[in-house]
Amino acid sequence: MVRFQKQRDSIIRQSHTRSKDYGVEPDMLFPKMILQEAELANLLESKKELITVALPFLQSLYTLLSGSGFVVMLTDGKGCVLQILGDEETLRDAAVLNMIPGAFMAEESIGTNAMALAITEDSPIQLTAQEHFINAYHRWTCSAAPVHDANGDILATINLTGKSTLVHPHTLGLVVAAVRSIEHQLRNNKLLDELQASSSFLDAVINNMSFSIITINKDNTIGRVNSTACKSFGVTCRDLVGKPIPLFLPKWSDVWRVVSRFERLLDEEVSLVGFPGEGRYVMNAMPILFPDGELEGVVLTFRDMKRVYSVVNKFTGMNARYTFDDIIGASESIRRIIDFAQHVSDSPSTILITGESGTGKEVFAQAIHNHSSRRDSGFVAVNCGAIPETLIESELFGYEEGAFTGARKGGRPGKFELANGGTLFLDEVGEMPIDMQVRLLRAIQEGMITRVGGSKPIPVDVRIIAATNKDLKEEVEKNRFRLDLYYRLSVIPLRIPPLRERREDIPILIKFFLNSKAIKLRKDVPIIERDVFQMLLRYEWPGNVRELENFIEKTVNLNGEILLDVKDEKEFRLKYLYSDPSATEAESSIAGYRLKSLEEVEKEALIKTIDLCAGNMSKAAKILKISRNTLYQKCKNYGIDR
Repeated sequence: MVRFQKQRDSIIRQSHTRSKDYGVEPDMLFPKMILQEAELANLLESKKELITVALPFLQSLYTLLSGSGFVVMLTDGKGCVLQILGDEETLRDAAVLNMIPGAFMAEESIGTNAMALAITEDSPIQLTAQEHFINAYHRWTCSAAPVHDANGDILATINLTGKSTLVHPHTLGLVVAAVRSIEHQLRNNKLLDELQASSSFLDAVINNMSFSIITINKDNTIGRVNSTACKSFGVTCRDLVGKPIPLFLPKWSDVWRVVSRFERLLDEEVSLVGFPGEGRYVMNAMPILFPDGELEGVVLTFRDMKRVYSVVNKFTGMNARYTFDDIIGASESIRRIIDFAQHVSDSPSTILITGESGTGKEVFAQAIHNHSSRRDSGFVAVNCGAIPETLIESELFGYEEGAFTGARKGGRPGKFELANGGTLFLDEVGEMPIDMQVRLLRAIQEGMITRVGGSKPIPVDVRIIAATNKDLKEEVEKNRFRLDLYYRLSVIPLRIPPLRERREDIPILIKFFLNSKAIKLRKDVPIIERDVFQMLLRYEWPGNVRELENFIEKTVNLNGEILLDVKDEKEFRLKYLYSDPSATEAESSIAGYRLKSLEEVEKEALIKTIDLCAGNMSKAAKILKISRNTLYQKCKNYGIDR
């Protein structure tokens, strides 16, 4: 044991010496080498097979340690990070130090660490605290082991990193076990039965996977079932093992037709029957092949459609970002609306949000969703006025394979299914075609939808929030909107007041947008003169908060220059700038900038550009993106002598 410790200490000392020779400084924070986005994308594509094989094991390994402050990392054979999973706090700590996908953890990049030594020494190793070279890593303990390909070459490393106080020799044992599992699966073409036979750790990995796994024998009977499947389906292993798979999977003959040709069936939507957890799932089917090429069985994996839709919503932006804290305003009217919206957030009843364009109807819808018990499920928004009339039915309710020309193979879920368990936001609902209003009403009332080209009703649990800038009562009178749908949508009406009805919020919004846009555009916060500020307060803002936000963004982009997007700028100034000489305390809270006309701004731009180009008119015209003749004409008009 003493001899082993001395050998280990020697390895670490040698690594520290190499780190110094590489020019790594102890006070460094970031790896020297980090791939650019395009380079990382190319690397991930080239390592696709490795990542596909390793990722389930990384997830299972993290599952065992979830909540303990550890992160699991996969690098390639050169120490470049490919994947990283872990607790949020530790992931944030790692990201602060640029320990992210694309970063190289080799000695020459960041000094002594477990991943680098695992590659250099071709051996599992655990480093803790000061055994790392750079000071920033002294807070951690790292356990890493190399992954070998069939030829014995180092293909990757698996690493567990956590706080140094969590150091334990069993951590390295878990990593080594995971590495051995990955190597075994690579060598044996991902055969599930060999994975299960490799060790008790592999059984734990399979049972801790987040999706259901069922193996099918050559006689079409169920061989093995993981614990996730039992829980998801509401059965015990005894209820399934030995039973014919067609009893539970009506489409089995279609599945067998594919896998018997040694092909995979990926992401197929299927229905399972015959047990409490029956329903719709996304299924993968993979043949189990022995090394001699003989088909030994089939591996089926199932993911619940609700979970799949949740992931889809998360990564396609179909989620709610705004909360009530993001709604800016202190006026009595807006606070009253916020209080009311918070009070009804958790009600299952439909909400109809009305208000002029730009008042923030979707912001309120998202805030209501995030304040409800549905916050962990999807928020799916549909702009009823932006979808062609011929497509809106399939967009809302989905379609089955072959429902129409161009229909995607396997069909496609609609927005109702994607929002199952969450909130469906129907924006501009007043633009919905009258015939679609009938189907929408039925779906809301019955809680069931039927895909286009399908016949099987699909239950959906969706909270509806609709929004419109139209007067739906007037639309009803004109026979453009159904009265019964209007009453069904407006169970809880919510009217967002226009900006002109809450003028006391304008100074707050101006200040907020000045600061937020300056941060976004990486510019200084511009200063606005008092009289200009008064003008902004008096303006009607027909586009409401959206118009004000865009106006302030334009002002910040122009470093405080005010450009008025109106037909008669002179009349506008007379109306809003000089109509009232008095100013409130709020109006004087931002002061100090002189108004300039568009002509003044253009003249200054011409003079500055020509000066910077040392009088080279061709170069100045190119920068200004106008022709030389136009440049000369503008100089003549403005009296610029060049």
